[in-house]
Amino acid sequence: MSRLLVSCLVCLLSLGGTALASGGGGEGGGEGGGKPMAVIDSSTGVHNMVLKPAESISEPVTGVRLNITQFSYPGVPERAACRTVIRVENDSTHKVAFYSLVRTFDAAKSALGTWMTPSGELGPGQSGERLYSCKLARYMVLDRGAAGGWPNSCQVDGEERSPCPIQLILDVNIDFLPTDAKSDGGKATPKH
Repeated sequence: MSRLLVSCLVCLLSLGGTALASGGGGEGGGEGGGKPMAVIDSSTGVHNMVLKPAESISEPVTGVRLNITQFSYPGVPERAACRTVIRVENDSTHKVAFYSLVRTFDAAKSALGTWMTPSGELGPGQSGERLYSCKLARYMVLDRGAAGGWPNSCQVDGEERSPCPIQLILDVNIDFLPTDAKSDGGKATPKH
């Protein structure tokens, strides 16, 4: 009886690994290639960086945190292994809704794709979290040029605001793209 139970457990574990390895979705094109991945070091990246709204804003909405965490499972193909968790916390006294755009790059500083980081509508003290499949990124750039996104536009207490008065605190375990790297045919600068 115990051999049958052990055999069933081994079978279930191997099926669970197969299901995990066949997951897909996310950004960018191409396949992972089946090469083993390393777990991302969460001590790298940016922590507690304050991203201020436009200088014309005299009273910014403070207390909104954007946390982007990318992680991977070692030993399985890249696209199945990479996950990105986007968490927005609203510790302000206002109801807010916004999105920002993050462009990601691999270790060779080649563009992988663009991520939209939506908050949804969050009241004071609320938070929201989303989980995405991804391609493993090493660098990022925060795109400040998106017309409908932060810092150009957002909603505060149900009212569309442009420029957006939200001051973000950014925590991300991906480094900003160095200023000497190229992206999409032009010079990339760490816009943060």
